[in-house]
Amino acid sequence: MKGLKNLCEKIDMPDEVSGAVIAFSVEYDFGSLRDSMGRLFFRKTWEGGLSELKDALGEDTHGVKILTCMLLCALRTAENYKRLGIGEEIYIDTMKCFSRFVREHKESYGIYGFDREWWTARQISGQLLRIGELEYEMVEEDEKKYISIHIPSDAVLKEARIQSSYQAAKRLFEEVFTDYASAEMVCHSWLLSPTLKELLKEGSHILAFQRLFDIEPTGQEETEYMQWVFKNPDLPLGELPEQASLQRELKRYLLEGNTVAGAGGRLLENLISSSCGNEGSGICGE
Repeated sequence: MKGLKNLCEKIDMPDEVSGAVIAFSVEYDFGSLRDSMGRLFFRKTWEGGLSELKDALGEDTHGVKILTCMLLCALRTAENYKRLGIGEEIYIDTMKCFSRFVREHKESYGIYGFDREWWTARQISGQLLRIGELEYEMVEEDEKKYISIHIPSDAVLKEARIQSSYQAAKRLFEEVFTDYASAEMVCHSWLLSPTLKELLKEGSHILAFQRLFDIEPTGQEETEYMQWVFKNPDLPLGELPEQASLQRELKRYLLEGNTVAGAGGRLLENLISSSCGNEGSGICGE
């Protein structure tokens, strides 16, 4: 399939994975999966559609089968973007989640694989878009609309880049997704944990990022940092890597018997509009 091959090239999918995806797309008859794949485009039905797809595909050790389904759906997503007038750059940046997840799997486990099918219906359906360094997900709960900010693992949180991302997102919501033009922006991430104030030095770009939010503790323990800081949530504490300063400080903190506090925050839009103008360093390596 030419369209699928082009998409893999545009999102920088590793050649090994692209080859497996193309091979499966040729050998499998996807006609019987059309309705289930269609359910991935709607929040209310994507969980059921995903379950149907996984049942139909059967054993899928490295996730190539479900990844192929997702990428075929992404071709339809491209048409939806065009109809809405959203540029290709945002589309490609958003769909690069697939190649990013595949590479993260190899970094964690030494082999390419795709295990984030539970997440990527958001990108397929057009509910989540990557705009610059950050991702913005449109959510409606209890008749209230809000935008959930996500920080991809390859995001470089320089102040100027955050500003550029935020301003571009605001324009997009005002012009295309008008129901969300004035929606509150929130974030739930390990990056907002108050525990990090104990581990990082003043001048840290993570702490600078935190100051853009009105943060409230959740009262629960945070655990997702294991994937994003140490790259493998299954490692025993004593085997956690110590290459970066944040890894070293966090490992020491955990070995002392401490836990990381969870938190969420509301973006202080007036603050980000006025404060983000300098090129700083990214959070990587802190």
